[in-house]
Amino acid sequence: MRLAFLVAGVGTMACGPLAWWYIRNSPREHPMVNDAEARYIGEAHAAEDAQNPQAAGRSWTAYFRFRSVWGMCLGWMFFNAVFYGMLTWLPSYLFKVHGFDIKILGGATFIIFFAGFVGELLGGWISDKWRARGGKPNQVYRTLFAVAAVFTTGTIFAVAYAKNPIAVVALLSVALFFLRWCGMYWAIPSILATRDRAGFLGGCMNLGGNIAGITVPIIVGFIVQITGSYFLAMMFFAAASVALLICSSVIDYSRKLPV
Repeated sequence: MRLAFLVAGVGTMACGPLAWWYIRNSPREHPMVNDAEARYIGEAHAAEDAQNPQAAGRSWTAYFRFRSVWGMCLGWMFFNAVFYGMLTWLPSYLFKVHGFDIKILGGATFIIFFAGFVGELLGGWISDKWRARGGKPNQVYRTLFAVAAVFTTGTIFAVAYAKNPIAVVALLSVALFFLRWCGMYWAIPSILATRDRAGFLGGCMNLGGNIAGITVPIIVGFIVQITGSYFLAMMFFAAASVALLICSSVIDYSRKLPV
């Protein structure tokens, strides 16, 4: 156990110098980018800036007048309510409710979250293919987020009533598979904002997600402690998935905001 923390800590620390050495502020500063690539990127940026001129003097707080921004921030918050809630309480749930020992618990957790990894890749691939074939942004993103939220809600609701441990692992794997489609939320800041302000919207969105990451494990802990059961905790996750569906549906993915 200690060795695992040591490897994770040293590996994370090593990423800092590696990123400092490899990442540059602009493509032209990177030794692996040739002139043709740098020119192509520069022309693409110039075309984007010409189409979406920067709004000089406009306050960044003006973004919060738009429904899409609130939908993005709250949608990511509800996504993280489910994801971090399951990340922190899933092992305890499988151990206490379904009697998984440490070996089975490790394997089951790996299967469930690996399904989420595969789902995130597949969701992005479907989105790219659909858009390349002419799919409209609102049609593509609203449909994929709706599918993700509906399947997540349904499978988590089913988990609350499932008694067979194998069925529980299968249902949770399906839930994470579709939930992780919402990794595409990270495309939304650049959809809604110009290049110079996409980072601001991304930070606002991530703030909402981290609020859920901090509070939801505490909330779930209180629910389990007060009720002595994980049933209402599962209902809480299902309700968060429904809220994710609503928030994803109110975002306009078709245009940049006039800010």
